[in-house]
Amino acid sequence: MHKLGTNRNKLIVLILLFISTLCCLALGAYLREYTGRSIYLYLNWDMFLAWVPVGFALILDWLVIGLNMKRGARLLSVIPILLLWLFFYPNSAYLVTDILHPFIHYKPEPGIPFLFEMEFWHHLLLFFTAAVIGLLLSFYTLYSVQELVKGLYGRTISWIFAVTVLLLASYGIYIGRFIRWNSWDVFTRPKVLLTDLFTMLLEREQLLHIISFTKLIFVCLMLSYCVLIAITHLRVNKY
Repeated sequence: MHKLGTNRNKLIVLILLFISTLCCLALGAYLREYTGRSIYLYLNWDMFLAWVPVGFALILDWLVIGLNMKRGARLLSVIPILLLWLFFYPNSAYLVTDILHPFIHYKPEPGIPFLFEMEFWHHLLLFFTAAVIGLLLSFYTLYSVQELVKGLYGRTISWIFAVTVLLLASYGIYIGRFIRWNSWDVFTRPKVLLTDLFTMLLEREQLLHIISFTKLIFVCLMLSYCVLIAITHLRVNKY
């Protein structure tokens, strides 16, 4: 019964996030219609990529919980999916960095501070909503996979896993935002990707930039994730 309740809660969360995603994309379509400009079309693709890790997390749930397999066979089936999930995982929280686009693409009326224009707030709200959805998708999949790890290896290992994933994801967000590499480049151009990553680490200025940005994103993600976990464990006292 506990498993059924948990699955039902997961489904409700995903439905709400999916509805929120549709509303966010509808706001983007409204802005394109309102401005007569083909702006923010890339957000549709970014939102799709943010949902990809959810699919892999659901597959992991099915492999670990839904199928009755021997430990060895289960491990062989889980590792490839887990790696795919990890490679695509940064795409969810990456949406946070898209919030800079209104300040690039919004065109204010001459002589009017953009702060007082309602259109600007529509632009900003679009990407703020996308960022929140991205974070929630990111935390949903991480929590889901962490629970699987906890069931197999215990609470301590699961938190080491979660912290490591968030650290790698923070670095992945840097690569996506500044180097413009994509998740699938790991499979299509692995040699070039590894060469670029190695070269970046040898250049002192770029290394400092990597560390500064990655540290900032990691702290934000880690604190937000811990707060969300704490909220999910709140219990209402019954009198």
